[in-house]
Parts: sequence; structure tokens; C-alpha cells
Amino acid sequence: MKKLNNLAINLGLTVSTLIFSIAVGEIGLRIAKIETPPPPREDSNQELLYTAKDPYRGWSGNPNGKSFWTGEGIPSEIKMNSGGFRDYERSKTKLENGLRIALLGDSFTEAIHVKLEDTYGAIIEQNLQQCPVLKDRKVEVMNFGVQGYGTAQQLMTLRHHVWNYAPDLVILAFYSGNDLRNNSRTLEHDHLRPYFIYQDGQLVADLSFRDLKFWQRDRYNFSLVDSLPFWLVQNSRILQLIRKVDINTKRRQFEKDYSEINLAFYKEPKPNSDWEETWEVTEGLIKLMRDEVYEKGAEFMIITASDSYQVLPDTQKRDGFRKSLNVPNLFYPDIRLKNFGKEENIPVYNLAGPIWDEAKKTGKCLHGFDNAVPCGGHWNIEGHKLVGEIMANYLCERYTNRLSK
Repeated sequence: MKKLNNLAINLGLTVSTLIFSIAVGEIGLRIAKIETPPPPREDSNQELLYTAKDPYRGWSGNPNGKSFWTGEGIPSEIKMNSGGFRDYERSKTKLENGLRIALLGDSFTEAIHVKLEDTYGAIIEQNLQQCPVLKDRKVEVMNFGVQGYGTAQQLMTLRHHVWNYAPDLVILAFYSGNDLRNNSRTLEHDHLRPYFIYQDGQLVADLSFRDLKFWQRDRYNFSLVDSLPFWLVQNSRILQLIRKVDINTKRRQFEKDYSEINLAFYKEPKPNSDWEETWEVTEGLIKLMRDEVYEKGAEFMIITASDSYQVLPDTQKRDGFRKSLNVPNLFYPDIRLKNFGKEENIPVYNLAGPIWDEAKKTGKCLHGFDNAVPCGGHWNIEGHKLVGEIMANYLCERYTNRLSK
């Protein structure tokens, strides 16, 4: 009995000391005016451009959503159309003599960094309409790009959205810088997305993200503190401080992992590695796209978006970066996809080559903005213009050659 009494006394003292310490800590942090409240939870703002409730893709654009963009690029109002994509309003009924091209891609295609009329998709549409053999047809280049999407989400977009608009040509805009790791649960850190895995030689969708708690989404951007009730974290300076320290530690880890994960796409993967596995899954996803497009009687092709280091006009800096990676060139993913396309009857247009030619000739950076990383990040206005003109010329020549036969 005496032992039980001593245990109860010790436990009471421990709890009292803990409560006292927490109270002193809370008071001290308030006196010091130290406050780092967590960001609002996803459902607290209905005006966001994106919703995290898409059952096939994880997140998608909010139909008719609006927001003012002040991040990388040109500050401007961003609008989604009624389909939830950053594009002009499109009718699901195609004109009898119309030509419809659907663009699948990520942030390079959605391109919230420039005005809609300056995106490469809009420029293709405008320029291709001037192609002599298409002058009597209504040309529409529809933008189904969504930032952060990998190939699996682009396949789901094709299946559940694109076919509603009956495109004649589907173009997959592939960005090796993150589309590959987006398709790997091991390499990707944002898990609010579908994955595909091979089972008995077939790619099978893993939609387990549907049961994901929001704090489980990203190992770098969420803390265990986020699993606690929001009102508690919002009103506790100690929990806020713990969360801040945890998030800062994880972001330092992200910087440490950056070169290992985010730059490894430049290299030929080692056999039986995570990178070789994600290449195999990605190529399998592309073949699924091709088969489904061809079954619908449409055409399919790939364009490979450039990475900023591939097309740096400063050749000395570019070559220094290449040497730091210990690779013979910066075009491994482009070359692999080109060869893959030849094997699988898929036209592939590599954009990095002509973009780099233009950068060397003019000395201009075709990636980057004044308010972000110089010559880095996404295509700027000049980059979009060049890509739009390149692809419009390519497609015009393609349709001209076909009609001349």
C-alpha cells in the first residue's frame, strides 16, 4: 500500500511539474512575443486554385477558381476554366472541321508564371492557325497541365477529362526534372497522388492516397504536430515552436537530399535501383497512354521540356555543372526517351537542343525570372514564345507533309 501511495505521489509531482513547465513556457513565449502559427488547413480557404479532393489524381484545379499569383514569374490573376484547367473556356462539342490538340503536362505546361496568352500552348494555337493547310480549320490547343503532376496523374487526366473534348492529337510534355521521381513512391516526397506498380507484368493503379491524412502527405513539409487538433496548435506557442524546429530540420534534410534525388535524373540509372524502376514504370505509363490514344483513333507524341541547366547560355557554368555530376552530357533522359519512342512507335521531339542553340546564339536565358532564380526554374516569356513557335512550325510541317501525300 505504501508503495502505491509513493507511486501516486511521484506521479502527481511529475504531472504537476510538467504542467507547471508548460505553463511557464507558454507564458515566457507570449511575453517574448514568439508566435509561429501553422498555415490554415486545406479546407479553410475555398478560393484556392486547387482542391485536394480529386479521387483519381490527388489534387486538381478548382473549376472557375481564381487567385492572384505573386510567386516565381509575372504577378497576375490566375483563372481556371469551368473544367478546372488553366485554359480558355472550351466547349466539349468539337466543330465538325476543327483540329483539337490536348497538352498533358505539369507546371511547365500549366505555366502560372506567365500570362495565359504567353504560354507555349496559346502560342502554338495562335501560330498553327496561320498554317496554310489549316487555314480553313478551327485550331484549338487545350491546356490540361497541372503543376506537380507526374505521368500517372497525366494518364488519369487523359482517362477522366481529356476524352470529353475529343482531341485529334495528344501531346505529353515530359519534364525529366521531376516527372520521373513523381512516379516513384520511394523517390517522391509528396504522396497525395496515384502510383502505378507492376503486378504479374501489368501496371496496376495504387490509389491508397485516398486514405492519406493531410499530415502524411509530404515528409518535408508536414510535422507530427500537424496531426494534433488545429485549434490546439494554433493556441499553443510551445507546439508552434516544436513544429517550426521540426519543419526547419526537415527542410535542411531536403536540401541535403536535393542533389541525390532531384539531380539524379541526369545520370544513367544503375541496374535494379529505384531510378531504373521509376524509368520502367514511367515508360510503361507512356505505353498505356499511347495504346489508349490510338484506340480512340487519335495521334500521340511526346515533347521533352528542357531543364534550366541543359540550356544555360553561360557555357562555362553549364560545363562546370556537368562536371560536378560526373556525366558525359546533360541529355541522358532526352536521348533515352527518343530511343524509346523509336522502339514504341511514338514521335518524340526533344526541345532542349533547339532551346540551347537559341540561348548560345543570343546569350539570353530562356528559363528564369527577375523575382526568382536567375536563369533557373521555369520557362520565361521568351522561353514560352520560342517553344510555341518551334512546335507550331513542327506541327504545321507535319500536317502539310501528310496532306501533300
